[in-house]
Amino acid sequence: MSDDIFLNKMHDIKRLSEKYHTARFSAFLDSRDQAILKNEIHDAILFGGFNDAERVMYGVFPDWQEPNIEEFPISALKITSKFKKELTHRHFLGSLLSLGIERNKIGDILVAEDVTYVFVMSDIAEFIKNNITKIAGVGVTIEIVSICDVVVPEKKFELISAICASQRLDAMISGLLNKSRNDVKNIILSGKVLVNHFEITKIDFTPKINDLISIRGFGRVIVFEIGNKTRSDRVHITFKKFI
Repeated sequence: MSDDIFLNKMHDIKRLSEKYHTARFSAFLDSRDQAILKNEIHDAILFGGFNDAERVMYGVFPDWQEPNIEEFPISALKITSKFKKELTHRHFLGSLLSLGIERNKIGDILVAEDVTYVFVMSDIAEFIKNNITKIAGVGVTIEIVSICDVVVPEKKFELISAICASQRLDAMISGLLNKSRNDVKNIILSGKVLVNHFEITKIDFTPKINDLISIRGFGRVIVFEIGNKTRSDRVHITFKKFI
């Protein structure tokens, strides 16, 4: 879907809310869609079932109604199993998609040691509960619970320190991946690098502190700290990588 088509759909949500004087909501948006929406509608109301959710819905409320996150049509599925087997995000998502459910109907999937919470659009919660009994061959129990009862696991990350030739994007990635600047140039020009969810193909782009850099095949890091320069005029940069 092009950016223009996406924005037209978001504006349609607002128009329908104004026309029928009711709250209206999008499906779940990924990080890039959110960035596009925020550039267009700076006061957009976004919620994904809990604070800091990665996948969220866009909600529009009529003038007479105070915006309320409890109105968002989001349900939480609590998935447990009696048997110990390491199930990953990929296993849960694959089982859901195998039911013919579209990806934008599914929000965040929070995998913890003993329980997994999946946020979905409320209109499919019962369907999922009634149709999934196993995930990756493991028998599971699914309950629909209040989003208020979800215990959100703490995100884990590691700090990675690198000495980079400069604060340019190619230099940062070169130091981060321990690759030559020429190899990194090819990675950037091939469209494998996103900064704050937008593809960047300019090797001299300069990320800032708190910018999110996504590198296909490596993962995502946040520019956490830009430190002092070395005697050879290189710069210490610390990245935060989620694990």
